[in-house]
Amino acid sequence: MKKLSLSHTPIPFPDEFLASFLLRASYINGYESPEQMLNSAGIPIYKKSYDPLFTNEDKFKQVIERLGLSDDLLNLVIKKTPPTFQNFFWTKTQVIHRKLLDIGLNKFCSSCLEDKGYWKKNWLLTPLTVCLDHHIDLIEKCPECDNPLETSRKSLFECPTCTFDLRKSQKQQSTLEDLQINTWFLDSFLGTDENFNEIFFDIWTALSKYFSNLEILKSQSYILNLCHEYFHNEDKFISTLINMIKNNLDYAHPRIQLLPFLGNKSRFKPILNKILSYFRDYNSPSSKCIRRKFNKKEATHILGVSFAAFHKRLKAGILYHDQLSVSDRTNFPASILEEWLINEKKNINGTYTYHHPPPQNDESNDYFTIPEIMEILNINNRNARLFLKIPDIPTTKKYLNHYTQYCLSKEFVNSFHKKYIFLSPLAEYLDVSHLTLRAKLASLNIKPIYINKLYPAYYARKDIKHLDKSMIENIVTYKNNSGRKKAGIVDKRKNDAYISLSEAAKLLGISPSQTAQLIQHKWLNVENLEIRPYRIPRRSIDNLIQQKNDPTYVDIEVVLNALDCSYDQLEKNWIMTGYLKLRHIGYWRSFSKTEFDKAMKIHQEYFTASEANDYLGMHRTHMTNLVTQGLIKPKLHGNKFYSVRLFLREDVDKLLEAGYGYKSNQKKS
Repeated sequence: MKKLSLSHTPIPFPDEFLASFLLRASYINGYESPEQMLNSAGIPIYKKSYDPLFTNEDKFKQVIERLGLSDDLLNLVIKKTPPTFQNFFWTKTQVIHRKLLDIGLNKFCSSCLEDKGYWKKNWLLTPLTVCLDHHIDLIEKCPECDNPLETSRKSLFECPTCTFDLRKSQKQQSTLEDLQINTWFLDSFLGTDENFNEIFFDIWTALSKYFSNLEILKSQSYILNLCHEYFHNEDKFISTLINMIKNNLDYAHPRIQLLPFLGNKSRFKPILNKILSYFRDYNSPSSKCIRRKFNKKEATHILGVSFAAFHKRLKAGILYHDQLSVSDRTNFPASILEEWLINEKKNINGTYTYHHPPPQNDESNDYFTIPEIMEILNINNRNARLFLKIPDIPTTKKYLNHYTQYCLSKEFVNSFHKKYIFLSPLAEYLDVSHLTLRAKLASLNIKPIYINKLYPAYYARKDIKHLDKSMIENIVTYKNNSGRKKAGIVDKRKNDAYISLSEAAKLLGISPSQTAQLIQHKWLNVENLEIRPYRIPRRSIDNLIQQKNDPTYVDIEVVLNALDCSYDQLEKNWIMTGYLKLRHIGYWRSFSKTEFDKAMKIHQEYFTASEANDYLGMHRTHMTNLVTQGLIKPKLHGNKFYSVRLFLREDVDKLLEAGYGYKSNQKKS
């Protein structure tokens, strides 16, 4: 077993966060990061497996053994609570919900860092907002560059992005009220009242969801203040919540606003009765209704009906809305729920009348479906769907052939076909290669109607009617495709233009909220993060799409299917062994095609132990037993830090023939 002797071992502090100790140890011993130090000790650690180390006692025992550290360090591990392992032990007996912890090195007191030289465990508590030793506000992220502080970095005190010394951060004096409330929270949290943490979690979660549902930004200090009010002055809390709801009536109905509390009636029933009584006669639509959608369970809480009753009313048409898709009865926009709350009170709560949806007319006689468009325009499915996304194309949704689908009017398609032709059918008509046709046409100053390369190219028939095969083949001088951008990249002439969040989402094939997350994590750049709506440079979208669609990389789903394994198996057998290196581009994960090809060659020649056991139809320990008996010899594949046993497929076949598998036993019988 490989061990590493550290020349300097720092002394851990009893209230220190474990990641802080590892950072101090790696820095004082000259390593670039704790990950590098652990890998040097023969402990395979990469980005995603590092943070879980702080909450896994068994894994950290390995660290202690390999680095020759004291067993006392196990006291710094924030252990998970059995049996589900979703929450944590803060002390030996004190349990804390995982959502009240931010396990990282982000929040800190600059004076403590300067005086003590380590990261305190208490700073992980999400509700804690001030340092009770120095009476200053805790800082989140780097105050210089506003970037998060990665857990694995070179120095505890330096921002890994801009190298700013965190100890020099500007200090903000805490208010007396914040000091008192933070003291109350910490004393109560560590106190003897077993019910406090459970009650606090419920009210903290409800208030946090209240503001997030309405897309209102409120500081954790403000939310903690409201929690304190809930515990100490219920009447004042109710009055505060009523005023909050009144101030937000432009955005949502009172019951929609109260969803986080309605979803936990057992806890909040007394205050809900008083608040709902105040808004009993409220009957006005919101002028700026939030765009959020709610699932069926959330909708039942908002409407105040049982799941069964809600399902019955939907199915029977008692609750009906012409904007609610027939096929989608699982997501309900806030605007529809609000209309029901105002106009359908009888149908929700008591006697009801049926609202049968009007029968949908099949408009197949007037519209073409995508397969029909493909056939008429002679394009493939992908290009047909991209064609329908072009802004100038009058794509619509109609009820055709018994279900709703995207389509185009027959009149438009027929007219379009007479006037225009796509690149592929044009190349087919001229009997030339479509790969160079676009460039050759450009040399003749014949350009596609829609220049944006995100969409398929098509040309006016009047511009190409004089062309023939010989004319195209005689073009030998033209701007070649070397260095051209991959399909899916915006035209250079539009690089200085900007697009909206929804447009960017469509180009990336994800939701607007996911696209917003890409902006927050710097995958996409915007003109100004503080200004809404976002203005996203086309160049930024280009760069991301170019990275995402890099042809030298293979998507993770392709790799999983080709190697016929789960993600856990992929991680253990291929990533940790160093054969495949996972690449993250926003939400998209991929592997180098070169690495993938090498892995496939190994996969075609070898079985892993689990694959061999499955192939033989035997227990998971079967191959291990056969190796012990000397009946088969494994080959170690991997690196100096981590390796797996592989077995030649031909050797496993020999075992099968010799009767060491369930399949062979079946044959014999």
